[in-house]
Amino acid sequence: WDGGPIEAEKGRLSGWPNFTADDPRQVLQATRGWYHPRTIEFLKTAHINWAWVTWSVGFSLATEKEQWELLRRYIELCHQNNIRVTAYFSIGNVFWKDMFEKMPESIAWVDSLEDGSPRFYTRPNRYMADISHPGWMNLQRQRVEAAARAGADAFWIDNTFGYYGEEKVTRFLDDIYEVASGINPNIVIMSNYNHEILTWGRLQNGVTTEDGGEPGYYEDRAGGPLVTNAGLLRHAYAIGEGWRPVSVEFGGRHSGDRMTMPMAPHKWQLAIAECAMYGVSLEPYFEGLFLRDLSFGEPQALAGLQAIGEYNSFLERHEAYYTEPQSLARIAILTDSTDFILPALDALSAENLNYDVLFNYQDPAREDLGRYKVLVLPHTNPLSMVWRDALAKWVEEGGTLIAIQDAGIFPPQAVGPDHEMVLGPLLGIARRSLPAKIQEVRRGAGTAIYLPQMPTVGEAARLIRERVGRSNVVEVESRQAILSNPVYQPQQRRIVLHLLNYRQDRQKDVKLCVRRPVAKVEILSPDAISRQHASVRERDGEWEITVPELLTYDLIAIYADAR
Repeated sequence: WDGGPIEAEKGRLSGWPNFTADDPRQVLQATRGWYHPRTIEFLKTAHINWAWVTWSVGFSLATEKEQWELLRRYIELCHQNNIRVTAYFSIGNVFWKDMFEKMPESIAWVDSLEDGSPRFYTRPNRYMADISHPGWMNLQRQRVEAAARAGADAFWIDNTFGYYGEEKVTRFLDDIYEVASGINPNIVIMSNYNHEILTWGRLQNGVTTEDGGEPGYYEDRAGGPLVTNAGLLRHAYAIGEGWRPVSVEFGGRHSGDRMTMPMAPHKWQLAIAECAMYGVSLEPYFEGLFLRDLSFGEPQALAGLQAIGEYNSFLERHEAYYTEPQSLARIAILTDSTDFILPALDALSAENLNYDVLFNYQDPAREDLGRYKVLVLPHTNPLSMVWRDALAKWVEEGGTLIAIQDAGIFPPQAVGPDHEMVLGPLLGIARRSLPAKIQEVRRGAGTAIYLPQMPTVGEAARLIRERVGRSNVVEVESRQAILSNPVYQPQQRRIVLHLLNYRQDRQKDVKLCVRRPVAKVEILSPDAISRQHASVRERDGEWEITVPELLTYDLIAIYADAR
């Protein structure tokens, strides 16, 4: 929900599309006036109950205080309408002309490259600060304190880049927490992390990224028509560990730029449903032409807002179906913190494989590995002896471990020339004589498989399905462009199956197989579907459910027979 005078000026100085001084399309005008009481009605129409506002973008205190006065009143109005507010600020952005003129000491706060030149965000107007400099940190503390005292419920930190390093970022966040939580003990802090540092989300009590893309089924797309964010969403949810709120912006577009090409109304709905299916919230992107068109009452923009509201209100009305889900996945991907695996996760999701993501920095004692039938390690390093022992025990008890190429070679500590790979004994291989072909060994009741090469997605999916067998509680018939995710709510004794159709056409009679006795089935949908009663019949100890219609999104509640 970015806006206000400093956001308009940020856009102009950054050279964003339509943010030009002559303002022919009145984008600057609309952005400057965004924090007017009338835009609260936009939030209410869209059923958005948690919005971020632009608190600081890297101008001097004197320049930004005008915006803060606007926002104090706006935050109060949001709270009166039961809308929580997040204050946006940049971790290190410096608009140097304003800062150097009004805060001359800030010239010493600019970060530098190895050759001594200043570090730019974008030339020529945006430098990046050294976030460990005491002067810069003091300024950030003032910004954070002012926002917390103005009523901010959370902070959204932008422009955190990998070159800062995890240690510096951790110290920065500790300082921010100390200031903010002293005013609001329930403060939520999220940072916009991008690929390669997404797992830094574990440093905070909230997880967010803008790395998603417009989902859908596109016949004109090279490389495959299905575009899904399922892998990214499962990955982000895993970083959240079930307790951190997770939100994702779909910054990519099928064509064009997010500032100039708002998604069509039905695509906003697909995006909201895709996020909800994996326990994540969508951050709709309004800045640019979407904001401008809403300000001037353009019908297409208002239709987009209404479409967002229809799906968000469905989530509100059926909130109980989304709380405290337990995974029913029989597959887990154990990966590291490099985000290398993300493209493969999306590809496996497109095969309609349901899996959980585990990280090597987590303690396996916290995970009930026994729920999984197959564990895949794609290049996963380092691997601790704790993980090695847990995996060996799990395989002995009947699991199938699939290790790919260099997975499990390195421990967390430094190694010498005589070091042998961590998983070598379990896989029956040695670092100096890796097999050229697939090797499979039995270990107790289970199996350890070593793959010398990364398989194609289709090959990997076939191998995983073969090893999972019929252990899935719920299976959905294979249909192009339909993905699913089943979870369990033990208190309600119900399975909640999310069905998503990326084509967004009307699909008839989708078949489900449930390997538990079924007493009752509910179909809930935000779409206009006419047939909402499923047929259920038992066949050879399994229950076949037929979902009569699927347009974009159906939520299927399956209640277990008390017997």
